[in-house]
Amino acid sequence: MVTQPTELTLQEESFHARPSVRLSIPDHLKALLVDDWENVTKNLQLVPLPSKTPVNEILKTYFEEEKFKRTEGSAEYDLLEEVVQGLREYFDKCLGRILLYRFEREQFFEIRAQLDNGHKKWAGKSVGDVYGAEHLCRLFGSFFSSSSLKIKKVSLLIVLRALPVSMPELIAQTNMDQQSVNKLREEITKLTSWLAKRSNKYLATEYENASQEYIEKARGV
Repeated sequence: MVTQPTELTLQEESFHARPSVRLSIPDHLKALLVDDWENVTKNLQLVPLPSKTPVNEILKTYFEEEKFKRTEGSAEYDLLEEVVQGLREYFDKCLGRILLYRFEREQFFEIRAQLDNGHKKWAGKSVGDVYGAEHLCRLFGSFFSSSSLKIKKVSLLIVLRALPVSMPELIAQTNMDQQSVNKLREEITKLTSWLAKRSNKYLATEYENASQEYIEKARGV
């Protein structure tokens, strides 16, 4: 007897058939992601916040530099503008959901409360004005292809599995066609290469040691 596919099965097959974004980020950023993971999850350290160069400023700088390579009003220029703005908005929405390690959540809750309460230090700002290149790299890392290298005896896949969701899974939930996905991949590849060359400028050289009080709160003691 032949079993007819159920509606749920057809939906699942359609989901898995959708295009996804996977790219190889620069090796230098891979190594930095591993360092970042070790600092937070093993050394119980935190990224200093607010960042000296937050995500929104990094993306603005990239746009200002890259736009001169394109003709204003062209499809390439419009795509650059759209991707940069989309990354700004997406970072704000997904930081607290998929870009934090468990140990960082208390820090995030404190900052989120100050942003929501209109604290004068961050009045009118978003998390993209507070968090920096470390968390932006995690966003790009979530695009990472499964054909990974091993760096410092730690697979980058271990690092990425510590984050709740991967970007390809999220893209697969959209209605983007393969052509749009390919263009997105090209734009993000350019941006990650640009960021890798400027990592010394944008990433924190030292992480902060968490207080014992913070460690106990983070562990639910």
